[in-house]
Amino acid sequence: MLARKKRNTPVIVITAFLILLIAVVPQFTSTYTVRILSVALINYLCVLSVYVLLGLCGQNSFAQAGFWGIGAYIAGNILTKTFGGSLTAFVAAVCGTAFLAFILGFAFFRLRQYYFTFASIGLMTILNVLFINWVDFSGGALGMKEIPTFQLFGFSADSETSKLYVVFAVCLVATFLILLLFHSSLGRSFMAIRDNEMAADSMGINSLLTKSIAFAISGALCGAAGAMWASVSGYLSYQSFTYNQSTIYLVMIMIGGTGSPIGALIGTAAITILQEGFRSLQDYMQLIYGIGVIILMIFQPEGIWGGGKILYERFRKHREKSKVSAV
Repeated sequence: MLARKKRNTPVIVITAFLILLIAVVPQFTSTYTVRILSVALINYLCVLSVYVLLGLCGQNSFAQAGFWGIGAYIAGNILTKTFGGSLTAFVAAVCGTAFLAFILGFAFFRLRQYYFTFASIGLMTILNVLFINWVDFSGGALGMKEIPTFQLFGFSADSETSKLYVVFAVCLVATFLILLLFHSSLGRSFMAIRDNEMAADSMGINSLLTKSIAFAISGALCGAAGAMWASVSGYLSYQSFTYNQSTIYLVMIMIGGTGSPIGALIGTAAITILQEGFRSLQDYMQLIYGIGVIILMIFQPEGIWGGGKILYERFRKHREKSKVSAV
């Protein structure tokens, strides 16, 4: 029990800090900064989906931006073409994207190792082509316009600050559910497949079904991000949901660390700050990301969060040895 409390302490501290930050920042910053925070949190949901698939289950996918787009367009269609409200659009985006990911998982996970990764690249390409040409669903090259903002039980997220609070609430719930998943039997099945799929099969774990469930959970997170993006932006374009965006999500989780949802948060924050701080170098960002990832993988393959934990453990052991020597 004490060990579990120690493991959860960093999560509790970081959550409390983020709640304070989100509550205070809008009061002292511009509307633009608040908008950037909302976009960063939406990106965090997509990076969290990469954590579930790669960090927990050991499967690498480049289709996350495509699922993000599916969730966004499902929500956008419900909000603009039906009488369904924001809650209906959100639930439909999450469930619809999760269901599609689950079905595709049964086909794709028959492919082992890097063949699945190649298949996900093909899926991302197909989805992007659909977003460009399926006019009735996505609006085609012109996109989808005038999407209503989030409304629920009389509350309307009309300002950037209120939109930020809604997105942050969704992120908190998603993170809490993923932490529960980590400590569940299903989460342990994910990690068993990640560590040794053959051994997991020998223990009676249905690896095809389990990986498909991981893909579905990953898709659900992307669907939630898509629904939030539709409501926050009010406009959807196929140019947002590209292979390059999926690559950025992978870079974010690699920089932050694949061992914890905190790594997804750190990676998202790091790339967001880099993009905004060096906006004049946008044409060279892919080069900067590539060099940064190579350097990090050489010196800190566990990412910023994993590397920080290793350094802390070394410091703690050194301090304990010093105390013993002093005695």
